[in-house]
Amino acid sequence: MSSSKPYADGFDEDPDTDVRGDCPECSGNIETDGGERACTDCGLVVDGHGLAYGNRPRWFDDGPDTRRTGAPLTPARHDSGLSSEIGRGGDANGRPLSNQKRRQIRRLRREHNRARFRSKAEQNLAFACGEIARIVGALDLKHDIREFASVLFRQAQNDDLLRGRSLEGFAAGSVFAACRCWGLPRSVSEIAAVARCDEDSVLNSYRVLNAELELATAVQTPCHLLPRLVSELNVGDVVRSRARELIEVAEREGVSNGRRPSGVAAAAIYLAGQEFGADQTQAELADAADVSPVTIRERMYDLQERYEPRS
Repeated sequence: MSSSKPYADGFDEDPDTDVRGDCPECSGNIETDGGERACTDCGLVVDGHGLAYGNRPRWFDDGPDTRRTGAPLTPARHDSGLSSEIGRGGDANGRPLSNQKRRQIRRLRREHNRARFRSKAEQNLAFACGEIARIVGALDLKHDIREFASVLFRQAQNDDLLRGRSLEGFAAGSVFAACRCWGLPRSVSEIAAVARCDEDSVLNSYRVLNAELELATAVQTPCHLLPRLVSELNVGDVVRSRARELIEVAEREGVSNGRRPSGVAAAAIYLAGQEFGADQTQAELADAADVSPVTIRERMYDLQERYEPRS
């Protein structure tokens, strides 16, 4: 005999229906299906049970505890992702609006857009967040880089570091600083190529951020820059493996100490290509590594004195 309250804390997996007397509204038959007791005539749900039971409670009341009360906050938006927009479609039922209602909605949308920013600083922050999102998307970087760069820009704005400097330059400098803090091998030329400023503006903004905010930037090594260079130059796996061995020799012998890491990595790729018959020139390597051919030759001579070529 079944219980009067079946499936009190679970999901009804029994495909059979269970007649449960009369409906309190229309005196129709009540059936149990899928953990829910409903009338077959009028559709009244007499008793229902949830399909999924989580271990964590849900929070609906206002208070200091804001768990599970909406979408997560994000520093990548000037308003932390709490903005609202007036749509351009029809009404709630999908019907088109009348001409008078469309004019009213247009006026409301205009005033709403004007009231989004409470100050000029917030308007600048919104512009910078959009510029950071555009640069991050163009470089195909992670969302974490976008959020970290937005946090750096907010700190710079709060510390009054933007006075006399361009917003575009500081947005690009924040992205470059975020890449340096996360250890991503992105050069200034790559970021300046998609930014609305030149390399000098990006470097100037990065220097200000690094000095004033005391960023914990990761030290770039030739091994970190090697994957990007071999991918851009489309070299083979054999050359890449040999170049990594040469970089290890350079680090062990002290050749890379005090030298630009990209120059050491480019010199190792050139020497490895010479051993296996690759056709990369010093000019191509210099363009990819953002160094001069003279730098590559000097690092190449230093490496040749400390390793034995393969026969």
